[in-house]
Amino acid sequence: MPFNYVDHLTSPGLHTSAGPVRLCQYLCKDRGNGGNDSANSFYKNFRWIKDANGITLNQHVGGREIDLALKGQGNDKTFVKIWNFMLKNKDLLDKYKVEVCGRAKKDGSKDVDQKGKIKQIYFDKMSDQAALQQMVLDRFFGMDCIGFIANFLIFCGEWDKYYGVSPKRYPDRVAKINIDDVSEVKPLDFMVWNGHVAIVDWVWEQVDDKRARIDMCQSSSGGPQCNEYVILRETGGKGINGGREFTIDGGTPAPPVRGHFTIWRREGFWY
Repeated sequence: MPFNYVDHLTSPGLHTSAGPVRLCQYLCKDRGNGGNDSANSFYKNFRWIKDANGITLNQHVGGREIDLALKGQGNDKTFVKIWNFMLKNKDLLDKYKVEVCGRAKKDGSKDVDQKGKIKQIYFDKMSDQAALQQMVLDRFFGMDCIGFIANFLIFCGEWDKYYGVSPKRYPDRVAKINIDDVSEVKPLDFMVWNGHVAIVDWVWEQVDDKRARIDMCQSSSGGPQCNEYVILRETGGKGINGGREFTIDGGTPAPPVRGHFTIWRREGFWY
């Protein structure tokens, strides 16, 4: 189930040689969604640094896998490989300086908090586990919404590899069955906004003819998360591909993305 993947990523976290590290950060290359300036400053040099055996991180992990991690769509196994490579080769972490950046500013420019070498900023000041965790919080590593959904589909065996699909293309390429009645919603249905995607984790009860109480999972502000006891409400509107529009209220924690969305099911993929 989706909440199992959230737990795998965050509770207690991904298992590295230094202990569990929680992937509790949202990261997206789209500058309107915060950008990936910290990640860019790390990967542009560090992916090419060679270890004692002459192997680069790019070779060790794979170029495509690093490209995906850079833009917020990396697989959990990729992050563990990157982190363990860093831990094994801490002497290489002082080769280049990085920029520790917050979300991109509204005008698209960088928000640089500090510059320095990774080992000096992190590993010389705290435990290896804490250093990696702080780098997650400082936006070197994280997942965006489609990265979370795609890697959940890999995690549960539905996909054999990563397929890059924008949210608005989900009804065409991922889940083609439109759900237009709240009473028909099932766990593993996809919640599709124009620029965001989430997934139904559980349906608790039908509240009335227009509302149901659900749990949902996604990666948004706050990173991968499960939002419990969300009220899903059917509206009279039509959205992407003519699908029935829904909206949400409440939830613990409150889902960061609101507004109207459509619901779609992948053939044979529901619980």
